[in-house]
Amino acid sequence: MKPLNFGIAQINPKVGDLEGNFRKILSAWEALDEKVHLICFPELSLSGYPPEDLLLRKDFLLNCQSYFEKLLHESKRFNSFLIFGLPYYREVLYNSAVLIYKGECLGIYHKRYLPEYGVFDEKRYFKEGKDFLFFEIEGVKIGFSICEDIWHPSGVERIYALSGAEILISLNASPYAYGKYIFKENFLKARAEDNQCYAIYVNLVGGQDELVFDGRSLVVSPEGKILARAKAFEEDLLVVSLYPEIVKSFRLLEPRLKEERPFEVLSPLKFSLKKEVPLVDPRVEENPQEEKEVYLALKLALRDYFYKNGFKGVIIGLSGGIDSALVTVLAVDVLGKDKVWALFMPSKFTSKESFEDARELAKNLGLNFLEFPINRIFEIYQEEIKEKLGYKDFTVAEENLQARIRANLLFYLSNREGYLVLATSNKSEAATGYGTIYGDMAGGFAPLKDIYKSWVYKLASYRNSLSPVIPERIFKKTPSAELRPGQTDQDTLPPYEILDQILQLHLEEGLSPEEIVEKGFSEEIVKKVFQMLKIAEYKRRQTPCGPKITKRAFGKDYRMPITSGYL
Repeated sequence: MKPLNFGIAQINPKVGDLEGNFRKILSAWEALDEKVHLICFPELSLSGYPPEDLLLRKDFLLNCQSYFEKLLHESKRFNSFLIFGLPYYREVLYNSAVLIYKGECLGIYHKRYLPEYGVFDEKRYFKEGKDFLFFEIEGVKIGFSICEDIWHPSGVERIYALSGAEILISLNASPYAYGKYIFKENFLKARAEDNQCYAIYVNLVGGQDELVFDGRSLVVSPEGKILARAKAFEEDLLVVSLYPEIVKSFRLLEPRLKEERPFEVLSPLKFSLKKEVPLVDPRVEENPQEEKEVYLALKLALRDYFYKNGFKGVIIGLSGGIDSALVTVLAVDVLGKDKVWALFMPSKFTSKESFEDARELAKNLGLNFLEFPINRIFEIYQEEIKEKLGYKDFTVAEENLQARIRANLLFYLSNREGYLVLATSNKSEAATGYGTIYGDMAGGFAPLKDIYKSWVYKLASYRNSLSPVIPERIFKKTPSAELRPGQTDQDTLPPYEILDQILQLHLEEGLSPEEIVEKGFSEEIVKKVFQMLKIAEYKRRQTPCGPKITKRAFGKDYRMPITSGYL
C-alpha cells in the first residue's frame, strides 16, 4: 500500500505584496516538490488576507491575474500539483482556489459560504460559488473547499464524501481568538469522523492590522485523530503521508455513508502522477495554551505590524506601571533592545516607587533609561491657562493635560526618528473610557488593545516565569494613573476582577445588563459599566489599531453607533 504525500505550506503573506507572496509560494514549492504529490497553500495566499477594499481596485485584480499566470508558467518546472487561493476576477469576483500542474489550470473552486459577521465582510466583495472541485489522482478522490465552507456540516464536504472522496482539503485564513483553536480542532475531528475520510486543514499565519492568524494547520484521520499539526504562530512546511486504502477499509467495516442518499453524485477529474516520494513520519507540533498562546499571538502581531510597515524602531512611554512594563518587555522580546526606546516622563505626582520600578525594568532589559520630566512644560501650560482663561482650580482637564504632554513628546520623537509609538492602554480602560484621548490612548499600534487588565497581570507573570525582568513591586502596587495626589484606578472604576467579568459577559457572551445582574453582580455597578462603555465609543473610534485576541474585540468586531439613546 503506497501512500500519497501532501505538503502543507503554512505561509505568512503580506496583503497586497503580490511579488513577495509569489516568491513565498515558489520558495515553498521548491522546498517540497520532490517530497509530495500535492502542495496546499492557504486561502487568498497570493493576495494576502483580508485585502479589503483593494478588491474594489481593478488594477489590483488584474495584477492578481498576472501573478496567477506567472505561477502557471513556473509550474512547468515542478513535478507536483499545487492548490492555492487568490481573488479570481472574470467580470465578477470570487474567493477562489486554483489547482495547477505543468502549466495548466486543472480546476477552480469558488468559495460558497461568504461570512459576513464578526471581522468578516466577504459578501461586500465576492460572489458565491456553485461548482465543486473534485479530483482523482491514482484512484484517490480528493475534494476541495475554502474556510467557511467546512463549518457547514451539510455542505460541500458531505457531498464529496458521499461521492467517494477519501481526502478533504480545506484552504483557510482563519483569524485567531483565544479558545477558538480547541473548538476548531474538535469540529475538524467531527468532520473527518462523520465523513469517514482524512481532513487536511491548511491555515494562514501572520499578523495583518487587527487580525492575527495562528497557523496550526492540521491533518486528521478518519477516526478523528490528529496525525499532523504545523507550528503555532510561525511559518511552517509540513509533509504528511496518507493511506487512502485505510479509508476504503474503514468504510467497508462501517458502511453508514451508503445509507445516505446524496443530493448529487460528483464525477472527479482524473489525473495520473506516477511519482516516487519518501515515506514521511507525521509531525505534531506543540499546541501552546493559555498565557503562552496569547503571548505568542501578541508577539506575532507586533512583529508583523512593525516589519511589514517598515518601521525603524518603537518608542514607549514607560510609567512604572504594569501595562507599560508588559508592552516594553514584549517589544524587546520581538524587536531586540536596540530597536526599543523607553521614555520615562515624570510629573510632580509621579511616585518614587514608579521611578525606581521603571529604572529597574529598563536596566533588566538593557535599555537606556531616558528620563524627560514634564513639570516645567506642565507649569507653563498652567500659567498660560490661568492668565488667558482665569482657571485656577485643578480638575480632570489638568490631569488629562499631563497625559497629552507625554503624548506630544512621544510623537515628537516618533516624527523625528521614524519610530512607531506603542500605546499601552488595555481593553478594560478602552471599554470604560478610562484613558485620555490624544494622551495615553494615542499611539501607532496598541498591543494590549484587546487584553483585559486582569489578563495583563497574567501575561506579565507568565513572561516573568521565563526570566524575571519585571520588578515584583509592579505586580503588588495599586494601579494608578498618578495624575493627582493619592489617585487610584478604583476611584473611578469597579475592581478590575469584577469589571473584567462584566465586560467579558457582555462583549463576548452577549449578555444584557439584566442577565449579568442575575448572575450575582451589583445592579448599580453593571449600569455604571454599561454607561461608561456607551459614552466611550467616540474615544475608541480614534484609537490605534491593535490585535484581536478575544472572541469580540473593539474595532471590526464591535460596531456600535457613537450617537445612541440606548444603554
